[in-house]
Formats: sequence, structure tokens, C-alpha cells
Amino acid sequence: MKPSEKKELDKQTILIVDDETANVKILHEVLHNDYNVIFSTKGERAIELAIVKKPDLILLDIIMPEVDGYTVCKTLKNNPETRDISIIFITVKDNTSCEAKGFELGAVDYITKPINPSIVKARVRTHLSLIQARRELEEKNQELIKMASLREDIEAISRHDLKTPLNGIISLPQLIAEDGPLNNLQREYLQIIENSGYQMLNIVNMSLNLCKMERGTYAFSPKNVNLIDIVTKIKSELNEILNIKSLSIAVLIDNRKPYKFERFIVHGEDFLLYSMMANLIKNAVEASPENQAINIYLHHGQMDTITIQNMGTVPEDIRKDFFEKYSTYGKKSGMGLGTYSANMIAKIHSGTISLESDKTNDTRVIVRLPKNQANIFLQRAIRVLIVEDSSTEGLLIEEVLKKDPWVEVTGIANTGKDAIQMAKQLKPDIITMDIVLPDISGVEVTNEIMKNDPIPIVFVSAFSDEHSARMAFDAMTFGGLDVMAKPLRSVDWTDGVWGNDLLTKIKCLSQVNMDCKLGSHLKY
Repeated sequence: MKPSEKKELDKQTILIVDDETANVKILHEVLHNDYNVIFSTKGERAIELAIVKKPDLILLDIIMPEVDGYTVCKTLKNNPETRDISIIFITVKDNTSCEAKGFELGAVDYITKPINPSIVKARVRTHLSLIQARRELEEKNQELIKMASLREDIEAISRHDLKTPLNGIISLPQLIAEDGPLNNLQREYLQIIENSGYQMLNIVNMSLNLCKMERGTYAFSPKNVNLIDIVTKIKSELNEILNIKSLSIAVLIDNRKPYKFERFIVHGEDFLLYSMMANLIKNAVEASPENQAINIYLHHGQMDTITIQNMGTVPEDIRKDFFEKYSTYGKKSGMGLGTYSANMIAKIHSGTISLESDKTNDTRVIVRLPKNQANIFLQRAIRVLIVEDSSTEGLLIEEVLKKDPWVEVTGIANTGKDAIQMAKQLKPDIITMDIVLPDISGVEVTNEIMKNDPIPIVFVSAFSDEHSARMAFDAMTFGGLDVMAKPLRSVDWTDGVWGNDLLTKIKCLSQVNMDCKLGSHLKY
């Protein structure tokens, strides 16, 4: 190809549409040296040329026979193939209403007749420059989208590939420990390796989850989660830095210390809540001055509220953007993703997160999550206390109850005395009671509980002999409302039938109890 031909091809194309050939000639003379110029004297032909030639700019007369300029403009703007072509109206009309109509149809400018060559050149040059800039910007955007997609693909592959060596890091310490013999220090080292492997796996999984949250593709699968268990695990993981800084972490439920075995149940995803709490508690530990306490306040109100308080201060400059991506301060290795991910997790749970910090060395991060609503009547989870001397069977009953998001296990008592004390302190809605307990019988426990604050009780026992069965029915005279036999086979605990029966009894008895309380309240 000759240089002159290449230069001609590189020129931008302008379509002139005017029914007067004299005007076409003038415009051609003004523009042909700098641009490829094509023309039409009819509106219908102009539409065909625009579709085939795809000009960069159209100079369009308004008043033409058969198909006028407005119709041509409207037709081109309604066609996906030509809607992005810029149109400048050229007309003898010079009034605001005509200009407004043209702009409404999608025109970018107006030039009035008689034609002034310098004005035409200036307007055409300006709009073609804008068109070129817009195209370059679009190309760069497409490149960025491709690069972002490539980066995401690489990150996804990296996450996948990282999991393979992590399997070895997590599983091999257990095999080594089983082969033994090992001294205590060696076992401690293996435990550190295993914990580090799990932490790395959590980071990989959380990174993937965060990407899904940002894209709006995360599949949220909530269940009942005990937040106290999560905090206990995090405290254990932060034990080293807590000792170095002489810090303590205290958990308070409604401004008091939790009772033994007490739970604080929220409705959410275990892993996400762990990640959110780990980031927020770690931030509090790092920001806290030495020899201080980090307090975690838990409260069941209109919403489940988690407040993490430390005695540090967040710089005023970053308070507004504290939960934004890459917001960080004073951390050489910090990327500002911890609080950002906490914010995303709170949103996934349909909750909120906020910061309160002042100059008095008091910083509080407050997470509010939707309250666990049990059903239309109760408007909260049914709180169940499990009384069972067998730890294994107690946990099996707990697993059955946890399958229902509207049932909350508040505690497990292994003795009769513990059951009486926990019933007073936790005030459950329902108690599942074993008949045979190591210190006092379920009958005596039932009698004592009913003296203080009558609570519906379901007796869950093996009934292995006539005596235990008689005890269960004797306990019914003291206020027990139902009796269930424990499964004989281990597989029956988890097959669903027995568990569904237990959940049904609990819900029915809880509703009856609520109706009685409501009736009593209305009566007086």
C-alpha cells in the first residue's frame, strides 16, 4: 500500500447530508483535505450510508423533502449499529426550540447557515477529537477489564494451587504425632505448624469469599452460631501477643460475665463470623496500649449487638474511611483489608458496622446483626437448656437442635445441681431433662425448678428399666409436659425422624407456654 493510500485510510470519515447540492459542495471544499467525505442529498440514502460506511461524524440538514433531518437522526439513534455516531445539525433555523428538539433526539451540536468555513472546521475538529478520545478511553477500559479478568483468573488458580500443599501442612503433623514418641516441645511445634496451615487455608478461603461478595455472587447459608466459642478460639490464637503486651480479653453478656456453659447465639455463617471477629479483635489488640483490657460486649436487643472496645484511639484522619478498602494507618505490612472485609461480612449478614473513637482513649467497633426470630409468635429463638449427664449424648441432642435456626441451646448441665442453678440464671424457654443424673434425680430437679419459675420440661431418657420409666411419669406430676425415649442405636440420633419429633415437641410446648404467659398478662 502506498503511503498516500494509507494516509487516506487513516483519515476520519464525515457524512454530509443536505438536499441542496450547493451546500454539499461548500462543505466538501472545506473538509475534504483533512477528512474522508461522503455525502447524500436524501434522508433515506443517508441512513443506508451510515449503516454501511459507519462514518465518524454526520453533518445533517434538518429541512429536506420526504425524510427530514429529525427523522434521520431518530432512526440512526434507535439503531444499535449507528446510535454512537455523532450528529451535528446544519440548518437555517436559529431558535432555542429547534436546538432543544435536536439535542433531545441525540445531536451533539448545531451549525447555522450561511456556512462559515472556520466555524465548521473548528466544530468538526472539536467533536472528532472528543470522539477519538472517547474511543481511546473505551479501548483502555476494555484493556483494564481484560487485565482485571486475567488477574482474577491468576488469583483463582493461585488459591486453588495453594490448597494442595496446605493439605500436607495440615495433615502431616497429625500423622507424625500418631507415630510418636514425641516430647511436649515437639508436639507444641507440630501444633503450631498445623494451626498455621489452618490459618493460611482460612486466608485463601476468605480471599475467595471476598471476591464473591464484591461481585454479588456469594451464596449466604446461615445457621445458629455460638459467638462465645468463636471468641474463645480467637483468644487462644492471639495468646502470644496478649502476653507480650500484658493484655486481657473479657467477654460480657448484658454487662455481666457469662454463666458456665452459656452461649450467645447469632444467625450467620460460622466461618465468616470467625473471620470478622478475628480481624476486629486483632485490630483492637494491636491498637490497645499495654496492660489494658479489651472488652467484648454482647447484647440481645432489637438487634444482636457486638461491641469491641479497646483503650486506643483511631486517628481522626481515617475515621471516616475506616471500613473502606485499603484504609490503614501505622502498619508497615497492613493492607487495609481487615476492616473492609468485616464491613462486607456484616452486610452479607444484613447487618451494620460502625466506629466510635474519641480523644479519651476509648475506641468501640459496633456490629449489629438482625435478631434471630423464632416464629411469628415468639419473635425470637426458643432458648433450650439441655440437662444430660452423658457429655456425648448432650452434644448429640445439641446437634439435633442446632439444625433448626429458630432454636437456641443456651447451655448444657451435666448434674442436677447445675441444672437448677442454670435454670435460674439462664431462664430458658424449654428444658430437655434426663431422668437419671449423678447427684440428684431428674424428678427432684423438676420439683425444684417448678418451685421457682415453672419452665416446660421434656423428659429425654433411655428408660432402660421399669424404675426409670416410673420416675419419668412421677416427674410429670411435678410439671413435666412430655416424655421421649432416647434412640437405641447411634445412627438413629442423626437420621432426622427422632430429631424432628424432639423439635416439634419443643416448638409446640414453647408456643403453649407463651400463650399461657400472654393469657395471664392480658388477664391482669
